[in-house]
Amino acid sequence: MFDLKWIMAPVVGGLIGLITNGIAIRMLFRPFHPVKIGRFTLPFTPGLIPKEQPRLARAIGRVIGDKLLDQETLKKALASDTLHAAFENKVERVLESWSRQTCTVHEYLEKNGWHAPADAAVQSIGKSVSAYVAESIVSRKLGGTILEYAVQEVLANLNSMVAMVAEPAIRKAQPAIAERIDQTIAEQCPAILEEYIGKEYGKWMDKPMREAAAMLWTKKDLFQEKVWALYLELLEKKAGRFLERLDVSAVVEQKINEFDMRELEDLIMEISRKELNALVWIGGLLGAVIGMVNLLF
Repeated sequence: MFDLKWIMAPVVGGLIGLITNGIAIRMLFRPFHPVKIGRFTLPFTPGLIPKEQPRLARAIGRVIGDKLLDQETLKKALASDTLHAAFENKVERVLESWSRQTCTVHEYLEKNGWHAPADAAVQSIGKSVSAYVAESIVSRKLGGTILEYAVQEVLANLNSMVAMVAEPAIRKAQPAIAERIDQTIAEQCPAILEEYIGKEYGKWMDKPMREAAAMLWTKKDLFQEKVWALYLELLEKKAGRFLERLDVSAVVEQKINEFDMRELEDLIMEISRKELNALVWIGGLLGAVIGMVNLLF
């Protein structure tokens, strides 16, 4: 006669495995808050993840910040070939868009609210460039070089007797004159350069956008190369300080701590539903096997 226990033992063992694994997985999150009876808190409440949320957030933040998204990794990502290609494509799309405009550069900037920032940027750049050029000229003693050419030219065109008499006096006065030339350059060069830059900027403002875009398109490769090089230089100099201030570990930790447990449960269940269900069924299978083994002993 067939003994029903050979069916019931594995079935009951399997059900026990299914139920216990299912409860264990639910207890990862639930209950979300401690369950109290008077002053007594029930064991295993709240669930494991709500109870350990601050510690888990800190550990996950540290792993992501120190191992996955460290400074070198982020720098490589910010200077990747993919980003470079996207930058070049963006420049081309912008120039193509500009080439279809019928207004002037000034009208385009005004329409998009960029005119005032552009003016401020040009003035700032003009001052910086003018001051840099004047300082470079003075530091190279250009006044002395110019004066030397002038002295040589004057002496070459004088009568030899006159030149022989005049040269010592000219040479004696030469340093003071050269210093005066450098001083004049330092005083007047920035204003002259600023005025020139302003005039050129004004000419560009009056150009049709189509014409400006066409001119920029002829220099597209050089423009892209220069801007990308400037971006890489800025990234190298400033990225480390920026990323230190960003503190990826702290950001990740804060974000995890701000998660509502229901949202976090839904997120993890959505991502890992298949794997978690597999764990439940494995528990059922093990329970059935254990139930069968118990009958053998």
